Amino acid sequence: MARPRGQGEKTKELIAEKAKIIFEQKGYAGTSMEDIREFSEISKGSIYYHFKSKEELFLYTVEKTSEVWRTKWEDHANKVETATEKLYLLAKYYASDMQNPLSHAVPEYMATENIDKVLKNKLFDLIKPEYEVFYQIIDEGMCRKEFKSNQSPDDLAYILYSTLTGLSITQFVGYSDKQFLMLYQSAIDVFLKGILKDSTP
Repeated sequence: MARPRGQGEKTKELIAEKAKIIFEQKGYAGTSMEDIREFSEISKGSIYYHFKSKEELFLYTVEKTSEVWRTKWEDHANKVETATEKLYLLAKYYASDMQNPLSHAVPEYMATENIDKVLKNKLFDLIKPEYEVFYQIIDEGMCRKEFKSNQSPDDLAYILYSTLTGLSITQFVGYSDKQFLMLYQSAIDVFLKGILKDSTP
């Protein structure tokens, strides 16, 4: 017997919502479908009806989280004018977002051995919208003559994206929330101004 569409979607979203909490608490590898079943109080049959595997369920939670991230970012970005302001705002937004435990589970998932290639490619597709935010800001800055245009905006976007995502590791070396935020702001300083001493007399 077919399930009512509205009810089915509500169940799917509830499963994803509960699974997100477990993934945040235990990480990808440490979470089992049984954990999700117990926490959600939804039968395994119903869970597998909506999601064929833990991988598929995890990627669905990442997709939904990414959609929320992008929507919130666009709301923030509309409040500033220049590309430079957007970069500093993006750093602050990223610092806040990196304290979201699900962000830590994504690199863990990507490092998992024998991961399904199709699902791994899907994860890259889910991450791409975040990279595009970096690209759009840098490209905008070049077009408005805020930034030099002698380098590929594509390369610069990857460099900055990798820098900000990589900085999340500092959460585990004793940085306070304030230091963590300042580090992200400093990353933009270095990206824009560099560390080479000006030798101009």
